[in-house]
Amino acid sequence: MGEWESKQKRHILAKAICIAGFFGSLVSVCAFAENWTKETEQSEVKAARRAMDIEIEEVPPMLMAMAETTEDEPDVTKEIVRDRLLSSVPRADYSYSFDKMLGGAKVVTRPGDYGGYNEGQYPVENVEKAPLFTEGIEGDAIYLDGSYGLELADIAPLSDSYTISFWFKAEELCDWSPFMMIGSHLTDTEGAQNYISFNKKTNENGEDVVPIFNTINVVYDNSCEVRPCFDDKKCIDLNDWNYITIRVDASQVSGEDDTKVMAYLYLNSEMIGCSEVSKMCFDGENMKAYIGISCYDRMFRACYDEIHIWNCLLDEDQISTMYKAYINANS
Repeated sequence: MGEWESKQKRHILAKAICIAGFFGSLVSVCAFAENWTKETEQSEVKAARRAMDIEIEEVPPMLMAMAETTEDEPDVTKEIVRDRLLSSVPRADYSYSFDKMLGGAKVVTRPGDYGGYNEGQYPVENVEKAPLFTEGIEGDAIYLDGSYGLELADIAPLSDSYTISFWFKAEELCDWSPFMMIGSHLTDTEGAQNYISFNKKTNENGEDVVPIFNTINVVYDNSCEVRPCFDDKKCIDLNDWNYITIRVDASQVSGEDDTKVMAYLYLNSEMIGCSEVSKMCFDGENMKAYIGISCYDRMFRACYDEIHIWNCLLDEDQISTMYKAYINANS
């Protein structure tokens, strides 16, 4: 082999060694850069975490509590009228506001009606009958045009002491036709019929008397009522909204008949009458609650709004608070 060829081979070998060294150095640099980047990132993360820990430690506990506190939820144990919490009035067990929806009620009619009356058939749901709404005391109200009523579904037997209130505006009134009826075995007039109702009657002088709170208990064989006892409060005016309330106090048992207790009737938060009424023997398997309709009597045209039923005894201040809250909101 000549000298020139040997020099050429040594030159190529040296070049190859240089290239290999370069790539080896490059790999080392990349590895170092990668490790340095990871260590830097980890250091930054640790530093950020330490800063967060320091920041959290330095935040006063009161501010932390405020930051963690979500928006207060409304008190579901109290009544609310027009977004105003009535702190002294417990939330009703059953409420029906009728703001463009039935909300736990359903439209019912009676098969076999004649002349607006019936011989004793339970109203049945009528899905083809559209409910009517009108302006109410708070939002909308339900309007019954005399062709249908409402069943207030899912009502269980009331407690021994209870309170019922509702806004009512009638275009017409009929004797015995109930504004509201709650009871069990409504057609069993010889055995277990039990119900309470609000209605209208004509007295012996031909005067309309309304509202009247009536109780029927066939089991105890008694019938009682509370009616207005003042001449200037004998009858409500047609086409006017009226706030009707009844309070039944089971702790005030009659001294002559322990199947009767005291009840107090109010019109626009003013007591207009009191009397003994029947204790109830409601059957939980057969409870019914209606407005504007019953199993027998004629239907009529009227509006209802803000029906509330409490399984407890409200006092007069609480009744007045409810009434004023509605009146103030509307005025």
